[in-house]
Amino acid sequence: MNSKLATLPDQNASEQDEQPRLFMKRRSFVGLITFSAAAVMTGIEQAHAGLFYSTKPVEGIPDEWVKKKGTDVLRYANYIKGLKLKNISPYAVLKPHFKTRGSISNSLPPRYMWKRLGDTLKVLDRLAYELNSPVKELLSIYRSPRYNRSCGGRSKSQHMENRAIDVKFTRVSSYTAARKAKQLRDKGYFKGGVGTYSSFLHIDTRGSNATW
Repeated sequence: MNSKLATLPDQNASEQDEQPRLFMKRRSFVGLITFSAAAVMTGIEQAHAGLFYSTKPVEGIPDEWVKKKGTDVLRYANYIKGLKLKNISPYAVLKPHFKTRGSISNSLPPRYMWKRLGDTLKVLDRLAYELNSPVKELLSIYRSPRYNRSCGGRSKSQHMENRAIDVKFTRVSSYTAARKAKQLRDKGYFKGGVGTYSSFLHIDTRGSNATW
């Protein structure tokens, strides 16, 4: 009887052998879930940063701009096109990013800043409608830190945050435009800065009101 008992499988030993395998399966499963979640979050971050915006050609955007600064020019132009602005073209928005001062060239804003400009553009689009005046020129929008210094810009300029626009209108002065912008702000249309200069209006959507 003892010899027969000796040939029976050791049940406790089998259970002990199975435990590491189950642990490895659970760990692999958890690792897969963690990896998948990380991949999803990365995808969301990339989408938020503008990676997935279309690189289709946008009317008015010169090929030489794309050759100079890459397909992000088209991605940014398609983002702006998607805002469906009635008085501002993607060309007008992109143009200031190709300016130079001496040997210092401006640049496109980092991708994570792209969506910051949307609110300011919408305010400006509404302002053009209220003034019944076309936008003549967008003089300055995003400024890289080096380019901002070359312009004599403030160290905490909203231009470096991609929330500010300096603009000229065709049929109205900067003072008239500033009065209308402040009226829109007083009605709660936006919170931000309104700066009046002799030849242009500064407007931004920093989230708190400032006037100069």
